[in-house]
Amino acid sequence: MISRTPATLYISYSLNGGGAERLLTNIVMQQRDSRRISVVTLRPGGVFRPTLEDAGISVTDLGMTQYHHVLRGAFQLATIMRARRPDVVHAWDYFANLLALFALLIARLRPRLFWGAFCTGFGTQKLKLRFRAAVRLNALLSPRVDGIVYNGIAARDYHHGLGFHERRAVVITNSIDSEVFRRDPLRRDAMREELGIGPDDVAVAVVARVDPMKDWPTVCAAVRDLPGIVTIAVGKGTESLPPQRGLIRLGWRDDVVSVLSAADIFLLASAFGEGTSLAVGEAMLCGLPCIVTGVGDNGLIVGDSGIVVEPRNVAAIRRAIVELAADPERRHLLGGLARARAAETSGDDGVARLHLLSLAEAG
Repeated sequence: MISRTPATLYISYSLNGGGAERLLTNIVMQQRDSRRISVVTLRPGGVFRPTLEDAGISVTDLGMTQYHHVLRGAFQLATIMRARRPDVVHAWDYFANLLALFALLIARLRPRLFWGAFCTGFGTQKLKLRFRAAVRLNALLSPRVDGIVYNGIAARDYHHGLGFHERRAVVITNSIDSEVFRRDPLRRDAMREELGIGPDDVAVAVVARVDPMKDWPTVCAAVRDLPGIVTIAVGKGTESLPPQRGLIRLGWRDDVVSVLSAADIFLLASAFGEGTSLAVGEAMLCGLPCIVTGVGDNGLIVGDSGIVVEPRNVAAIRRAIVELAADPERRHLLGGLARARAAETSGDDGVARLHLLSLAEAG
């Protein structure tokens, strides 16, 4: 755990169930002095808000539900900053990055300001003028901030290619608690019974929201009609996936450890945009062999403890599932390697890097 936390204000677009929001929650939850930390979100609600508030973290939302609320939101955020006088401000996505910078100008405060950037592509979002403008402004204004936090080498390099030129780049891990994410035989039995998975069935877990980045059409095609194989779909929107035999659609779940414990294989078939997937790290810590696409740093973190395939390749993903399903000894070997590999790069390393950076810059 991290001590001597500087007064830190985290600013995020939302606290919904995306990877960046989960990373923020992980980092905040692993810091010791909750009285020195506060979180502000642009949008109200979010599945992670109760988790933070239950831990004693102050969470405030600006109620921004429309783009034209930006001026009001900037002045509200400036008022919050004046009241809390943070030593360090960590913004957590493109819109929050800009709002944090403008609010500090309005408030006439000079804490250290760090931005966050956590992807390697945008997909159809590139077509949205507001989004493109926000990213471009991030790139143009990046030299004015004290540093930018990336969740992978690929994410850093991608943004540098977009014209980001920050004073300091910090690459952090996903800060997963290896004591929480571990295989639990009791949870395995209970979850498989709850879901109606037979003792001889091989279960494939996919933990990903329904989003073009996660490429659910490819996943559904790859797992369709595989005998003796059941696929568990977990994540926001998965309950609305088209029904198909052998696909269990759970939607958002808080008991991800139970789902991963019930599984034998983990699959993430991202088509684009990943930095470093939090879900992959969680699955590896639960001792699952992972099948991932070579997008972002996912192939790098899996390495020889799983199988890396090219994106959008239904046949390759299907073949990898069948190979692992037919070989329990290989699954056991790869699962052990995955746990050991993930444990080396998990825990509070991301928290430590942010903390030490904040102390060095704020001190």
